[in-house]
Amino acid sequence: MNWQLLGAQLLAGVANGGLYFLVASGLTLLWGAMGVVNLAHGSFFMLAAFCGATCIRLLGPELGFVVAIVVVPAVMALFACVLELALFRRVYASGMWGQLLVSFGLMLLLNNLARIIFGTESLSMSAPAQLSGFVEFAGFRLATYQLAVLAMTAVVAVYLWVVMTKSRTGRLIRAAVDDPQMLEAVGIDVKRLRTMVMGVAALLAGIAGVVAVPRGAINTGLDVQIVVIAFAVIVIGGLGAIWGSLVAALLIGIAESLSTMVLDHGSEMVIFAVMVIVLIFKPTGLRTIVGRE
Repeated sequence: MNWQLLGAQLLAGVANGGLYFLVASGLTLLWGAMGVVNLAHGSFFMLAAFCGATCIRLLGPELGFVVAIVVVPAVMALFACVLELALFRRVYASGMWGQLLVSFGLMLLLNNLARIIFGTESLSMSAPAQLSGFVEFAGFRLATYQLAVLAMTAVVAVYLWVVMTKSRTGRLIRAAVDDPQMLEAVGIDVKRLRTMVMGVAALLAGIAGVVAVPRGAINTGLDVQIVVIAFAVIVIGGLGAIWGSLVAALLIGIAESLSTMVLDHGSEMVIFAVMVIVLIFKPTGLRTIVGRE
């Protein structure tokens, strides 16, 4: 067995899992902690990737990447807040099916807009010089870009855990799922809270979209591809569970990466195989929402 290749694939899988977590973390807050289902969450990732690639193409790898990682996620967050106010807020009363229909239509609309604006050709942009090298790790070479993804993943995971477990905002988010009427009765604006969480979720998807640009193959199929993976992550990890989602994302990333050593195609099959195996032994996922074991 080629241990060097195996180690490289494992490290690549961990980096991919970190990227998946960045996307799924926003969705797990939105669906698991707020009870809002948004199929268009992957569209924010796709649009952020296209916008990030455009910034890099116009401004160069170094400046373009810095501008993209700062500006694009903020724009995605603002865009998501506008959509929440204009569309989602009108269908909360109809439950999950109303949210599914609206977000599915929104996903189709945004996909077609992306085709019109950015075209249908796949884009590929190089990483900035600061992230293009390698770091030796336990005898294996880890790309600096992959290390940066892992560092960002760790920061986001810790931040979300602190927010959900230690802050007043986290307590309000959890309470909004159980009894939104009670929160409104004591003066908490639940509608505003949902808008804020939608914006944060899109912000995280925007960060992931920009970070994904150096991986290449930026195309209009990314929205469906990434939202399927994100849903798999939160189902495996447990609705609303930050650490459970992180473990699930890493598990999927590693399984997907290792499968390429024996399979030319079929990464989706591997993802769902992992999900089925986990749910057989743990039907509620690895963990439930914080405080609700």
